[in-house]
Amino acid sequence: MIAALAVAAILVIGTIFLHFVVLKTLAARLNDEVRMFKRPLLVVLFALFCVHLVEVMLYAFGFYAMQEFGFGEIAIQGSEAPLLMADYFYFSITCYTTLGVGDIVPVGPTRIVSGIEALNGLVLIAWSASFTYWMMERLWTDDL
Repeated sequence: MIAALAVAAILVIGTIFLHFVVLKTLAARLNDEVRMFKRPLLVVLFALFCVHLVEVMLYAFGFYAMQEFGFGEIAIQGSEAPLLMADYFYFSITCYTTLGVGDIVPVGPTRIVSGIEALNGLVLIAWSASFTYWMMERLWTDDL
């Protein structure tokens, strides 16, 4: 239980810091008087999509590490087959987006981390939506 909370805390801190750095960099680069990009909003959307994928991968590696070190498990319903990295990624993205399909389930302390990932993903997706709205407002009113 303590190990799961430690893993979750590290992942939350890491993903929030990563998100902050990316958003701060985007805001600084796209608020310059001379724009480097012809379509800056597309840059924002692509960058946000990429940072979310990186954050999902961080959680996927966290789930993998938990299972490898024996303090948590993820299981495919009705299968004894070993998990592939794609399975960890799939599970992570369903947690991060709060989709929660249920064909791959956490067992033991991994349930704590998957629940915290859902909350963390919800916050980061909302932050991205807010940032996108702010950038749209700034960029589109400047163009008009």
